[in-house]
Amino acid sequence: MISVQLPNGRQYEFRHVVFDYNGTLAEDGRMADEVRQLLAELAAKTHVAVITADTFGLARQELAAVPGVELMVLAAEQDGTEKARRVQEWGAEQTVVIGNGVNDQPMFFIAGLKICVLGPEGASSGVLAAANIVVRSPADAIRLLLQPKRLIATLRT
Repeated sequence: MISVQLPNGRQYEFRHVVFDYNGTLAEDGRMADEVRQLLAELAAKTHVAVITADTFGLARQELAAVPGVELMVLAAEQDGTEKARRVQEWGAEQTVVIGNGVNDQPMFFIAGLKICVLGPEGASSGVLAAANIVVRSPADAIRLLLQPKRLIATLRT
């Protein structure tokens, strides 16, 4: 679990972190070694799921060596509503979502904390507008969660 106490008294208790894969964790379907390591560290602290349409078909291979990460590959015809359904099922207020694409928007509308990765593959304007925080890389997003006091500076009112 990731716990954050804001100065205004707001308490966040996050039990789930949901990632998109392509454009969020991976560039052109490939993850950096640093991201793998940070993901494993995060998965040791809380439930981590990657929900993806897997455009490049590499998610299973790239995540195979990352212990504790749950991978869900969506069928090509599924849209972002399946991602949102999972977030709702796990408890939206207790879930952090991290993504960049149009099919991430539905989960961004309901999650307790929304982090947009504005990396080399860009980000959709809808996800950017719905995000609480925007970061430059997946490593930056994961580090925010591994060191939750970093969240305080951005989320305080």
